[in-house]
Amino acid sequence: MKHTFTIVKHVQCSAANVIANYLDLEHMPAHSGLMACRVMSEAERVACFEITSKVGPFRIRNVHYYEFRPPNQIFHAVESPLGPMYVLSTVEEHDGGTENVRSVVTVETTLDMPRLVYPFRGIVERLLRRLNQTVHREDCAILERRQRLFGEDVSDYLREEQCLLFKELFRKSLPERAA
Repeated sequence: MKHTFTIVKHVQCSAANVIANYLDLEHMPAHSGLMACRVMSEAERVACFEITSKVGPFRIRNVHYYEFRPPNQIFHAVESPLGPMYVLSTVEEHDGGTENVRSVVTVETTLDMPRLVYPFRGIVERLLRRLNQTVHREDCAILERRQRLFGEDVSDYLREEQCLLFKELFRKSLPERAA
């Protein structure tokens, strides 16, 4: 049984920085609860990776499927303990090229829940919203620090030694001013 909800987030940076943050696996340890990330396979625009999370006393390992849909979407699927979860994040930039640049991220989440779990969908949604708020706060702290160091420049993400999913496709998707 499907349950869908939407989260809208506001970020004080360019869409290129938001997308790069989604694709940057090196910042994963900065998130509370995430313990490890291992890329299992990567193609031009899709990747499969394993994330180990700590939830209370438990370690949970999930396999994630990520697809970059240039220029501004990330599709994410995971087989969660509560059933398949599909997340589509769309980033829209406002006031690009100015010091007031900001992005709005719309996150559409669909859970395909077993019949026995479906009555608890409200609780599950609240927990996922809370988790999303935590990750968003942590990402905003990272992005604010990056902006103090680099401004809106994303070229450091494109260095050879940087572990960024879909690096070449990301590079091609950048507007001229961000590349």
